[in-house]
Amino acid sequence: MARWAFAIEDLSPERALRWSQLVLSCMLALGIGFILLSTWLSTELLFLVTGALLGGFVLAMLARDEVVLLSAILAGFIAAARHEEGFQIEEILYGLIYLSYLTYWFVSRLFFYRDDILRTKVDWALFLFLAYVTCSLVLTPILDGDMAAALSEWLSISMLAFYFPIKEICIRQRHRIPQKPILLSLSFVGVFIAIRNVLDYRRGLGEADYLWQIASGRVVLNEHVLMLAGVGTLAFMIHSATKRHFVLFGTLFTIFGTGVLIGQSRAVWVSFALGMAVIFLFVEQRKRIQIVIAGTVGLAFVLLMSFLYFDNFFNVMFAGFADRLFSLRTAIVEDISLINRFVEIEAAWEHIKRNPIVGYGFGVPIRYYSLVYEATRVNSFIHNGFVGVLYRHGLIGFGLLYFYFFGSIWLAFRTVRMRPIIKMDYVIALAAVACLVAESLAGTTENPFATSDKTFIIAAITGLAAATYESVRRENLAPFDRRT
Repeated sequence: MARWAFAIEDLSPERALRWSQLVLSCMLALGIGFILLSTWLSTELLFLVTGALLGGFVLAMLARDEVVLLSAILAGFIAAARHEEGFQIEEILYGLIYLSYLTYWFVSRLFFYRDDILRTKVDWALFLFLAYVTCSLVLTPILDGDMAAALSEWLSISMLAFYFPIKEICIRQRHRIPQKPILLSLSFVGVFIAIRNVLDYRRGLGEADYLWQIASGRVVLNEHVLMLAGVGTLAFMIHSATKRHFVLFGTLFTIFGTGVLIGQSRAVWVSFALGMAVIFLFVEQRKRIQIVIAGTVGLAFVLLMSFLYFDNFFNVMFAGFADRLFSLRTAIVEDISLINRFVEIEAAWEHIKRNPIVGYGFGVPIRYYSLVYEATRVNSFIHNGFVGVLYRHGLIGFGLLYFYFFGSIWLAFRTVRMRPIIKMDYVIALAAVACLVAESLAGTTENPFATSDKTFIIAAITGLAAATYESVRRENLAPFDRRT
């Protein structure tokens, strides 16, 4: 009793206010929960509202540290990483969380703090692009588009806005090295996706009825995230300061590489190899030997683990991978899927020529005869990223988006060439160059600006690269060209 009396006497007005706010918040949350439980809501809606309340409470606790909050939101992308038809509950919850965060961030920076968040031409290009595509939503009903599809496409492209808070926090909180928790969150997302894909792949093999289903089995979910995570991890691996870090990054590289391998996307394989080649060109001879050794050991380890884990399926799997690899030479003339994408591009190009400046906006489909489905296909998704942006957003959107994308490559390249430079900055810039060059190649047969996983990882990479460039410039570690 005396102990409690002593605690009450020491309770200051500020501490009492904090505890009372916490108690009132908990009572409010419990009250709303009981009200929801007592109503005739559907199970899904009940989970949605309850999850939103819990998520809001957790974010309120995390909001005390902006670096932790941003890292947690980035790590939470695993809730929306799986592509399924329609809107899933977890995707809606994550959408509410990240849109609320981005809305708060932009409103607070532009109107309350009045921070200068648009410092370079790359910043302006992305900001104007996001504003432009948001305004282009009015084209959807005018051109008889599907508003549900348009909203889904807009949500995917809005992920690029993560570029701004990532860049701002990495510059303003540089003394805390916020790149580390951000990279840790991205690594968590990559590892989650890789493990999930391997489990899905194993499940698919177990359910196969014919040998060809085993040989051609693949998991293509979020393969671009795995590709870019693997390329970035390679840059950190070969610049590791200790053997322990080398083994850690080598393990991550093997995990991401396995995810890329079982995706069996030849475009991603070639892009992955291009990203590694870029890193290979930038480093000295000793590290090039490390890359070759690490790649050989990693491949041998993957083959050994595959032999042990997949057991009787291994021989058929290996034959399928080999056939997929050696078919690269004839893919353009023999692969029906790739040929069909040329047909798709041709159909989109006919629409582009009729409206080249403004574009058609989100959710407006094109018609073409699909060689894969052997039927007329009506779809607003175009696999080629360059043509897809031209079709949706015209020359205006195309110019803004690709100035941002290739401008980010140029800034990262300039950072790599600066001397002297902190090791962390150098590795991040090198990884950004390699990742974005690899993604630009993959964008010729995929659309990196049409699905949320690709825009999510692109925003993170370009945000880190832009922050690194400006931080190096501010610290006068290299001359700065004010025309950039």
